[in-house]
Amino acid sequence: MDNQELASFIKFIFELGQLKRTPRSGWLKLGIDNPETVADHSFRTAALGFFLAALEGENPHEVAGFCLFHDIAETRTLDLDWLAQDYLEKEDYLSSKVLEDQIEGLPEDLRISFKETIDRGKGSDRITRIARDADLLDLLFQALEYSHQGTPLARQWFFNTASDLNTKSGKRIGKFLAEKEESGELEELLTWWKGLKVRGDRDN
Repeated sequence: MDNQELASFIKFIFELGQLKRTPRSGWLKLGIDNPETVADHSFRTAALGFFLAALEGENPHEVAGFCLFHDIAETRTLDLDWLAQDYLEKEDYLSSKVLEDQIEGLPEDLRISFKETIDRGKGSDRITRIARDADLLDLLFQALEYSHQGTPLARQWFFNTASDLNTKSGKRIGKFLAEKEESGELEELLTWWKGLKVRGDRDN
């Protein structure tokens, strides 16, 4: 990379950092004052995409890569929740034009690698379905977290969204979460740290 390409790459990385400061706008409608950011959401979506792909017999690295970058256009558009998206043309929200502009100055090899990751995801119904379920599952996990932190309307979002899951593994996870929530047993999973052993020689 020459200095101009390096500068463009660094600007792109700073731009991605904007996602750490961009709230997920849908949660604002529930009155959550300091909701998760797009970067928060993208991390767990990518992790879920990795594991769902493995469970569904697909390449976990391809799906996780696609999930990781699925919302980066929001550095320029900000997060537009589902209600806002209803007022846009279908191709406007995740516009390929935004992505093209974002990576325009990157070195050719990085630009090609990025485009291959995005294009493979968009070109495969199977990868898209798994990535979509990963996206929805992160919303479900977050809704349950917010519900148990004192925002009861988030629980309704969980049950309204769980039926949209499409993959076998995604549906199983959603069904398990719903059963635990309805039986009052979800707290056992939410409080994952309880019962973990702590080293006896740790300083007080």
